[in-house]
Amino acid sequence: MNPLSISFFSPHFHPEKISTGKYNTLLVKGLLQRGAAVRVITSHPLYPSWRPVFSREPFLNASIHRGGAWLRYPAKPLLRRLLLEIWFASHAVKKSFTANKDTAIIVAVFPPTLYFLLVHLFSPASAKRVAIVHDLQGILGLNDANFLTRAVNRLVRWVESKALHSCDKVIALSDEMASTIATIYSVDPRKLAVCYPFTTIPSRPCTAQNLQSILPDGIAHVVYSGALGKKQDSLKLFQFFQAASAELAGVRFHIFSAGPAFIQLRNSNIAGTAVQFHDLVCESDLEELYARSTVQVLPQVHAASGACFPSKLPNILSAGVPVLAICDPLSDLARVVIQTAGAVADSWQTSALLVHLRKLLLQASTQSRQARQEAVKDILSSRFSLDPLLDSILSAAASEPCLIAAPVRAS
Repeated sequence: MNPLSISFFSPHFHPEKISTGKYNTLLVKGLLQRGAAVRVITSHPLYPSWRPVFSREPFLNASIHRGGAWLRYPAKPLLRRLLLEIWFASHAVKKSFTANKDTAIIVAVFPPTLYFLLVHLFSPASAKRVAIVHDLQGILGLNDANFLTRAVNRLVRWVESKALHSCDKVIALSDEMASTIATIYSVDPRKLAVCYPFTTIPSRPCTAQNLQSILPDGIAHVVYSGALGKKQDSLKLFQFFQAASAELAGVRFHIFSAGPAFIQLRNSNIAGTAVQFHDLVCESDLEELYARSTVQVLPQVHAASGACFPSKLPNILSAGVPVLAICDPLSDLARVVIQTAGAVADSWQTSALLVHLRKLLLQASTQSRQARQEAVKDILSSRFSLDPLLDSILSAAASEPCLIAAPVRAS
């Protein structure tokens, strides 16, 4: 019996270290372990630096079709996104012509989104089309004051709507995102499934010493790690870290990231400040990074609450690290953080943030990491697992119905 044939589309894939690239890598690994034959149509690694690095690195027995190593992305985020949309659409269509005619499932990761309008037309009619939505770009850009940017965002929203309606199944990363897709984009709720991001590191004691010099023992470390940009309100994050470092003696503040926004903030950093900038750690050091973090900060602009969900949250919770989320207090992110004994702030007001941060630092010093890991074990196993996502994708081949999962509520 031939294995189930899956075509997987996204410009982000192994060996990218963070965000969608890491998510896609582990998802493809899970599909391969379930016995599927996976064909990955992707870019050469480009994120978060936006500088493609040529790669022929294999990944298990997946068939990988890369492109875009020659591209030079512009500095402006809008232009970068437009170039990515247009280039990846042409790459995806070209590879669709040579796709296996027995393709059973097409997995399309959004964003980018434009490519799917074309791939949809050139793919086998019998193939089931499954979208995994990481960001709703048409929602994220609605508050931009620039007329041209807003006009482009309206076009993006139209493309997103067309792409979503072309799918047999749409998988959202949170209940709030699924609700947005159903109400704002008018997608049939029967097409929707909710699969929260999954944990990617083990919840076990970590004894590694690779980051000892950066995050030494015996000192409280407040950490932001991951992509930096509009969704994270990166400038306000940096300003808060600067203000907090002046108020909290003996506490060190760290930003681990890469890319244009990171470089700009690092270059503006004042010599002697307690805010320290570091490159992204290797995947093999991620477990140690969380083990050495006293508090992890998760910022999310209010406009993003129904349009995205931080995929690193389950790893942070699994590592037993207290979380300070700056986000919409009614968002899914806020509900999960509150349910897991973290703290939520609804603004960047320094005095309020310091109250929350002091509380979490005290919590970290009086409660063992093992106790925090035990407290979140149930929610991680029930909501933040890879298996439901794999089940949801593979069930598309059998045309099984899917329903929106029950929302997470604060206790």
